[in-house]
Parts: sequence; structure tokens; C-alpha cells
Amino acid sequence: MPTPASPDRSDLLARARDGDRTALESLLRDCMPDLRRYARRHCPAHEVDDAVQDALWIMSRRVGDVRAAQALSSWLFQVVRRLCIRVLALHRPTETLDAQAPELAQDDDEVRALRIDLARALSAMAPIYRETLMQVDVLGHTLEEAAHAQDITVDAAKSRLHRARRMLREHMHAQPQAA
Repeated sequence: MPTPASPDRSDLLARARDGDRTALESLLRDCMPDLRRYARRHCPAHEVDDAVQDALWIMSRRVGDVRAAQALSSWLFQVVRRLCIRVLALHRPTETLDAQAPELAQDDDEVRALRIDLARALSAMAPIYRETLMQVDVLGHTLEEAAHAQDITVDAAKSRLHRARRMLREHMHAQPQAA
């Protein structure tokens, strides 16, 4: 609870929107610990400081867009989350299937049929399962990274991955075998 000597976020936000540089700096300092805590849960450890700094920079440039102090924290958390997702996306493996398994590329018809079956199986899956499966099994993210990117717990990510793999197996076993 703010003390009379330290203005609350509503007052700081109003003054910062009006161009008060001191209020903006106080607001940035006030938000930093919460952002750092949030970033530690959603970003790779080596990116936490950069995500917090970028979020604070974005806030300083767009403080006029925030109308209510109650919305400030959730808006900043979303900014940090998006920055962390962007960092995770930049570190995705970029190697193609053909480069990873050249023996599969030799038989184009079988590969094409397999890709069609996989695409059907993935499109039949609920998005929450498909996203977890893609992040872990296709993009090579850890369960922790996938959980952070989806804003869920690691246990929930494990459960979704298990269910997604089971659905994929069931779909692929239900398909007629290629001759």
C-alpha cells in the first residue's frame, strides 16, 4: 500500500502521461521488480534482463496508451511474454527434414504420404495439444520452454505432450499401411 510520501501507480501514471519525466522514472522503478519476477518464469535465464529492459523501454514510449493503473501490470506482463516468445522463436532449429534424414528424401512418394498423414493427424488435434507437440517434438524446445511459451505449468505441458503423442500414435495406427 502506498504511503503518503510515495504516490501510488494511478497518480504516477497520470503524471507520466502528462509528460512528467520524474513520475515516469518512478513508475519504471516501481514496475521493475514485478517484471523481473515474471520474466524469470517466461524467458530463458540469459534473456531476463533484456526482456525487462525492453518492456520498460516500450512502456516509456507508450505510457500514453495505458489508461488505467490497474491495467498497467497485465499490459506489461503481456509485453514481457511476447518478448520472451520472440526470443524462443529466434532460437528454433532451422534444419530441414531432408537435411536431418537424407534417407527419407530418397523415396519421395512415401515421404509425401507420411507428411499428408501427419498433417491430417495434427489438424485433427485440439490446438492446445498440437502447440505443445510442435514446440517439443518438432521445434526441439524443452518442456520448460514450451510451458513458458504457453503460459502453463511444466506438469500441464507434460500432460498435453503425452496426450498429443498418444493421439498421434492412434491416428497413425488407424491409417492403412502403405503397400
